[in-house]
Amino acid sequence: MHVAAARPENLYRSAHHALSSVGTLLLIELVLDHNSAMIAAFAFAAFAWTLEVTRRLFPNWNAVLMRALGFMAHRHEAASINSATWMGTGLALIAPFFAQPTLALAVVTIGLGDPAAGFVGRRYGRHKLVNDRSLEGSLAYVVVSFLAGWAALAIWHPALGGRAVAAAAVAAVAGAVTELFCRRVDDNFAVPIVVSLAVGMVLQGNASWALG
Repeated sequence: MHVAAARPENLYRSAHHALSSVGTLLLIELVLDHNSAMIAAFAFAAFAWTLEVTRRLFPNWNAVLMRALGFMAHRHEAASINSATWMGTGLALIAPFFAQPTLALAVVTIGLGDPAAGFVGRRYGRHKLVNDRSLEGSLAYVVVSFLAGWAALAIWHPALGGRAVAAAAVAAVAGAVTELFCRRVDDNFAVPIVVSLAVGMVLQGNASWALG
């Protein structure tokens, strides 16, 4: 959310969001090949959903988790699915079908664009759009996602050349628009999927192995 009326600011959560995405990006680009990245994505999603199920079955376990991680959680997540679970699920769904440049764009778009939008929108968001989002927050989402995505592709995929600029721009706009209109579906789940599909369809005319 971009504006103060939507949710209280949580800088710990925003920092964790950003650092987790940077760590995931480094794993994708420096440590894991595509098959390993796919396995890691499935493993994380399985782990996250195991926690979701067990904390519903055992309220005391849920209480322990919320005490340990509550400083990063939204209050409603004590009784609902955590955003990290949704993000991990989204990444697991796209991992088998998209090449590493597209996975990198999906990670930085949701991981860096969303905290930037929240930070700018809460402080400077004066022009409301829809779903309590602001123009200022959405612009911050686009700018940060674009710069981060372009930098990632330029560093690790220089052979893409000018396509890196187009890919980063498509990812940034697709992520911001998805986040803007997400209401019933968690944006941490929707953004990686929409970004990957948009990059694939716009740059290759299909939705598979974008930039691969």
